[in-house]
Amino acid sequence: MTFGQRLKAARVAMGFSQQEAAQALGVDKTTYSGYETGRRQPDLARLRRLCQLLESSADQLLGLAPPAPVTLQELQSIRKYRTLDIHGKRVVDGALELEYDRMTHVVEQEQKGAVTYINCYDLAVSAGPGEPWADDAGYKTRIEIPTEQVPEDAHYCARVNGDSMEPAYKDGDIVFVKRQDEMVRVGEIGIFSLNGEGYIKRMGQGCLESLNPRYGPIPLHSYDDLRCQGRVLGKPSL
Repeated sequence: MTFGQRLKAARVAMGFSQQEAAQALGVDKTTYSGYETGRRQPDLARLRRLCQLLESSADQLLGLAPPAPVTLQELQSIRKYRTLDIHGKRVVDGALELEYDRMTHVVEQEQKGAVTYINCYDLAVSAGPGEPWADDAGYKTRIEIPTEQVPEDAHYCARVNGDSMEPAYKDGDIVFVKRQDEMVRVGEIGIFSLNGEGYIKRMGQGCLESLNPRYGPIPLHSYDDLRCQGRVLGKPSL
């Protein structure tokens, strides 16, 4: 089941109509309906309110399996990691991301004839103000897209929230993303985690840029925690 299907099942089980759920959540019915169809995704604050309203846990709505118990070896690795300085942690984080990518990206898309199944992160990346978003958060839905539209080097998809990347990428669009260890080049559009918040932006000179002229650049500082989650390859013509 997708997130939208689980959300609908939980709503029906509680006896709420879409209109009632939307009013309780503080959004209009069209926005809420988008949550169930997969066109939109709730931000973290609304996800918490949904859990309270529907008396469900986030794990239940997102379809997350119970975490495996932590082994003694993993605990020892955590203790060692906590003794490292900033440089050491960045080295370990970089190696971990490379190995994670090697072990996971090969199964993130699967072709079956004319259709490709690919992971799409359910927590949107923001085209406006940042939203809490993490590449490893596990909020994924398997979606199907005509194979001819999927770039060969696409590793996953992400959803866009906001209008600051218009006209190229609109609110609700799905974009293809290629994982990469290095930062995207100036002028390229990427998915970024900036101080724990997710963005889709164009890399500028010392800033993250929007395509919509109504939005100014986001300046980058030496103390910011900026991580590239991948390069945007385009979007399907759904």
